[in-house]
Amino acid sequence: MSNQSGSVPQPWLRLSEVAFGLASVVVSVVVLANLDYQIGELVILVAMALLFSSFRMMVLGGFRRGVAMLEALGLIGGGAVTALALLVVILFPGLSFDTLVFLFAIALAVQGIGRLAHSAHREHHILLRGSALVTGALALALAVAAVLVTNIASLTLVPLIGVVVLLSGIEMIVSGLRPTDYRQIVLLKLILFSAVYGLVLINWVDLYGTSAPAYHVWLILTYMAPFGVLIVFQGLKDWQLAVSLGLLVSLMNDVGYFFVGDLLFGFHRALVPWIEGQLGFMGTQVLFYFQGGAFTIPVTSVLMGFTIYARIVVVSAVLYHWWKHPSAFDGPV
Repeated sequence: MSNQSGSVPQPWLRLSEVAFGLASVVVSVVVLANLDYQIGELVILVAMALLFSSFRMMVLGGFRRGVAMLEALGLIGGGAVTALALLVVILFPGLSFDTLVFLFAIALAVQGIGRLAHSAHREHHILLRGSALVTGALALALAVAAVLVTNIASLTLVPLIGVVVLLSGIEMIVSGLRPTDYRQIVLLKLILFSAVYGLVLINWVDLYGTSAPAYHVWLILTYMAPFGVLIVFQGLKDWQLAVSLGLLVSLMNDVGYFFVGDLLFGFHRALVPWIEGQLGFMGTQVLFYFQGGAFTIPVTSVLMGFTIYARIVVVSAVLYHWWKHPSAFDGPV
């Protein structure tokens, strides 16, 4: 199919959507996990997160050609307008609250309309259209509510924008991945399940239930347990996929531990020093002791950082292979 319609995006375009989506998710999680920050800091963070969506609109608009030229101009213009409004918020943090609400409402409304228009593309998979429709409708509804219902804007504007940005980031990632094969959709669902399982269910246990004998051995088995189903139904030929999904769960646990603790379970941990330790920046400082039952292992910052980076490489490589070769997964067709 020709690229003139804009329906077959180039790899760099898809990669940019995934990158903007990941950035939006990270910033939104930081915002939602730190609602006790000063309001000025939170405003700048949510403006930065929305700015990623503006950049995405302009990039997508620049890609459109031929019969989609009118849509291209709309995307570029809309992205530029929202980017300008958000840059004003970032560069002039002393603006009145009413002005901030107005500028955020403009950005949300334009981005919401853009996503609603994206959801009307019938050549896109229903998963992409549905996610664009939901995020577009939420963004537009929040923009209208922020302007018309003053109490909502004054009390919950930042957390509501944080939720919308989080959902928008996920939608950007899905759009960038752009599944076309049924098996790719199955794989995407498995990845999303792994992320939620690791971030919420595993962290819930890990934040409170660390006194069990041989706790960390049990925790590793818990990472892998759901994906034993793949081995049961698919046989050992799919063991790489099962293991990589389990490793993804462990990554969500290790990099999301206190983010989720602060956001969902009322913890108040300073996140920057903690993530520095997780990523290896604290050298030989011991973070915790691996409880293996008959043995314990001191886990230093360097060791934890190495395991995180190694898992990222392995998970990325294996999942990329399965994504590019979906026929290797004998799911239903």
